[in-house]
Amino acid sequence: MAYFQHQDVNFHYEEMGEGEAIIALHGFSLNTRYWMQTGVAKALSKNYRIIALDMRAHGKTHMEGEQKGYHIDTLVADVDALANHLHIKKFHLLSHSTGGMVAIRYAIHQSQLVAKKNGKDKHESRLLSLMVSNSSSATKFMNRNFLTDGLAMEMLAQSIEHLGWRQIVEGLRFLPNPLFTGLSRAENSSELFDKLYQLMRGGDHKNLALFVRRFYNDPDPQVEGMACINVPTLIIGAELDSMFIHSSELMANTIPKAKFVICEKAGHMLALESPKWLVKKINSFLSEQNNNQAA
Repeated sequence: MAYFQHQDVNFHYEEMGEGEAIIALHGFSLNTRYWMQTGVAKALSKNYRIIALDMRAHGKTHMEGEQKGYHIDTLVADVDALANHLHIKKFHLLSHSTGGMVAIRYAIHQSQLVAKKNGKDKHESRLLSLMVSNSSSATKFMNRNFLTDGLAMEMLAQSIEHLGWRQIVEGLRFLPNPLFTGLSRAENSSELFDKLYQLMRGGDHKNLALFVRRFYNDPDPQVEGMACINVPTLIIGAELDSMFIHSSELMANTIPKAKFVICEKAGHMLALESPKWLVKKINSFLSEQNNNQAA
């Protein structure tokens, strides 16, 4: 286990492998285990250095004080803080779900810096490529009316506050929401839900509930910003991920250098449901970028 201090946050991260760096961001209520314990990081580490971060409120990352910084711009800055701590000048950015929302904004931020001249020199992007799985460019991602979305988020926050992880996972097993349709339809559904519990357990309920209330509030899909992203991008969707398939299509159609792939008969938790397929698509995408650079 490794940690670094940034402002009032003690960030936890894990890494393996050597080569070009890949910083990996997980989804809500998950942590570094999403990449490290599903086999994805191990497979990618054969050719790359994988660094998985526990984002604010998640996993073993610990925050002090009342100001938690659960705004997306703060989480974007955390990516740079990790890269700076490890003295990494350039990296690939791999992301899932909520982590993807952060990754998209990070890529927009980098493209805006590149566009601004600093004296005679231009800022050089830190991003080698962007990979976004099962996500949205808006943090208010359900796109229903304000009252309905607000109620849904509050119900989620309260369930996290008052239920244990085992209760939450058992509830999802019995009555899966759209994010877990893929797990419920899989032949090894029971095994996958057991693994989901192992990935979720240990998260701080109070901070996660506060994260829900403060983070998922921006309905802007950032179309103009995405149109300026200037690095090779892989957008990954899943056939059964009804909540994010349309937002994935929007990102793929808006980002200039985007490639769009869809995993059939799988849902939102791709690293858990189809890790081999996911690794294959990521490796193929990264190999294509390396070949283009060599040419």
